[in-house]
Amino acid sequence: DPYGADDAIGALNTAFVADGYFVDIADGTELEKPIELQNLQSGGQAHVRLLTRVGAGAKATIVERQSGEGVGLVSSVSQLVLGDGAEVTWLIVQEQSDTTTHLAQFKAHLGKDAKLTLFVMNAGGRLVRQEVVVRTTGEGADFKLRGINLLAGDTHTDTTMVLDHAVPHTTSTEVIRNVVTGKARGVFQGRINVHQHAQKTNAKMACNTLLLSDDGEFSTKPELEIFADDVVCGHGATVTEIDHDHLFYLMARGIDEKSARGLLVKAFVAEVIEELEDEALVEALEARLDDWFLTHG
Repeated sequence: DPYGADDAIGALNTAFVADGYFVDIADGTELEKPIELQNLQSGGQAHVRLLTRVGAGAKATIVERQSGEGVGLVSSVSQLVLGDGAEVTWLIVQEQSDTTTHLAQFKAHLGKDAKLTLFVMNAGGRLVRQEVVVRTTGEGADFKLRGINLLAGDTHTDTTMVLDHAVPHTTSTEVIRNVVTGKARGVFQGRINVHQHAQKTNAKMACNTLLLSDDGEFSTKPELEIFADDVVCGHGATVTEIDHDHLFYLMARGIDEKSARGLLVKAFVAEVIEELEDEALVEALEARLDDWFLTHG
């Protein structure tokens, strides 16, 4: 574990966890419908843990929703083990109240030829930290992370990712899109580790941020730690504001300013959402994005 003894969220969750789930998907199983897990919180503290094992050659989609009201503290730890050749799409949608502290961790181990697509959407919470720790333990493993962080008011969201390429011939791509308005603050820390024997690794990471206000801030810290010499790895980060030429173009065609800004925001994150193959999930996420912009845009 790249965090080891410094795993604060894991330690907190272990100390206070009261509720949890265990999902075991047998070898070769292909689930036709998503598994939906909902964690609802109404103030106070909530500590939840989820352990999922997906057997060899199995296929599944899992949707994890976190939402609540009132002042509270939530810690959530999800652990996933993918058998050889397993394929999983995992969605995490976090919509806590703007008075909730939300501490979340997702950990996964990918076996030989396993494929994991992880989508994370943070659209709530006053103080949020989302950790993603993924290790490729079998050759041919492929990991995709797509994330959207929507920050408003005086909230703070921290996304921290550690991707551990421990064996040869594995691939990963991470694309994060952030939208910041009000006095919100955001941080993205992403690290790709490539072990000495993990030759033929192909890993890419990008973090792009759109600022909608002068008072919002976002900081990025992408890192590469490479000990192999036959790899293709890269990272990039941008922070920008809405393109005024594009805004003028839309308004010149009779679209009011707020609607025009909304269209540009939606276009900014569309690439991330539309990579999902399930049309119902895409429509649901786009509806949540529209609701967020109507309230905070």
